[in-house]
Amino acid sequence: MRGNPMRTLTLSLLLVALVATVGLGWLFDQLYDQYYDGEQTQNNDKTKDIEQLGMTLATTLNALPNRHEFVQKWQKERDSSAAPEETHQYSLSIIEAKDSPLPDHLLDTIRQGTPLLLETISHLTYHFYLPEHAELLVLKSVSEQSYGEEKSLNYIFTSLFYVALLLLFFMWAFPLVRQLLTLRQAAKSFGNGKLEQRINISSLSYIRDIELEFNHMAQRIEDLVGDVKLLSSAVSHDLRTPLARIRFGIDTLREENDPIMRRRYEEKISNNVDEMTSLVETLLAYSRLDQAMLELNKEKINLSQLIARCVEKLGSETNEMSFLRPQSDVYIHADKSYLVILVNNLLQNAINYGAGKVVIQLIAEQAEIKLTIDDNGKGVPVTQRESIFLPFIRGTESNGESNGHGVGLAIVKRIAEWHNGEVSVCSSDKLTGAQFTAVFPET
Repeated sequence: MRGNPMRTLTLSLLLVALVATVGLGWLFDQLYDQYYDGEQTQNNDKTKDIEQLGMTLATTLNALPNRHEFVQKWQKERDSSAAPEETHQYSLSIIEAKDSPLPDHLLDTIRQGTPLLLETISHLTYHFYLPEHAELLVLKSVSEQSYGEEKSLNYIFTSLFYVALLLLFFMWAFPLVRQLLTLRQAAKSFGNGKLEQRINISSLSYIRDIELEFNHMAQRIEDLVGDVKLLSSAVSHDLRTPLARIRFGIDTLREENDPIMRRRYEEKISNNVDEMTSLVETLLAYSRLDQAMLELNKEKINLSQLIARCVEKLGSETNEMSFLRPQSDVYIHADKSYLVILVNNLLQNAINYGAGKVVIQLIAEQAEIKLTIDDNGKGVPVTQRESIFLPFIRGTESNGESNGHGVGLAIVKRIAEWHNGEVSVCSSDKLTGAQFTAVFPET
């Protein structure tokens, strides 16, 4: 049973969307966290170093009377000795505790000996208490990663996420677009008259079922066009001869006055009319059969008994028919009426082109059911073994006269295809003539 192409396409789209949103989101979260954790570790280490530096300076300045001069001198020396990119990274100042804008509860915390760290967008500010002078030592440091840098980092990761998202969707959509363009080109070529146009189907195609249906439709149309051509050829050839005979008979009948001869000509005209009627009925039957593939009524059928009845019905004193059947009955899931037509046509073909002997054998194997019909005629030449299953293509008997209208084996082939089977012909290994084989999958 074929799947729903839209369901396959929808599931693949949902899978890509899930991988893109959840998978890529998780991946970039992990990358960002790793990068951010590394930066945070470095910042924490740097913060501890600065805090240790401030505490050392606070201890030193608390014991110095000329602490303001020390701060100015320390700042100048650091600025002059630091690398250009490190200049103004630190600034040191001393303010009166009572003049500090800090709230009282924070001042109380500092007075108890706990340094206070305040962080702004661009700076880290450390406050240390100098108890000997009731002053605060303020050490200001440039933040290692400013808000602007963090914002830029977010933009970078967001941009990478969307680029990866677009790339993933492009990878999903590109094969689909290519397959649709191929399907469009194939349909255009087919519409321009190239009936042999087919699509090479990939096992990974999103629209595999649609491509299979297109190939099936194209093959069906090509077969129908071929049948129409053969039908026109058969009608133009097979109807022309009896029509010419009827016209000749009518012209002769007008000039004939002998009642006995007139009756003979009337019988010949009647026979020619019957021949035309038979041909027209055959053409109509084949046309109806072409439309019947959607009306199969499949059921479980005892194939062994069905073949036995057909053999009994067509058997006669002039035809020796042998049916080799397995010990147990063979069952098949098929339309009984059409299966009877298939068996009867094969048997009638063996009777018409054989020399009075027919062997029928039914074989049930592990994966298939095989029906073989052998005759003791002259067989089918290798060059005609494919065309003989085309409609309105007739074989010849030993006397060289054509037989029937040439649709019996075409009907057999079509019925076999409707039941997922196939029919073929080869030289018989039991008799001297042909062996026709119909193979059906076991059900």
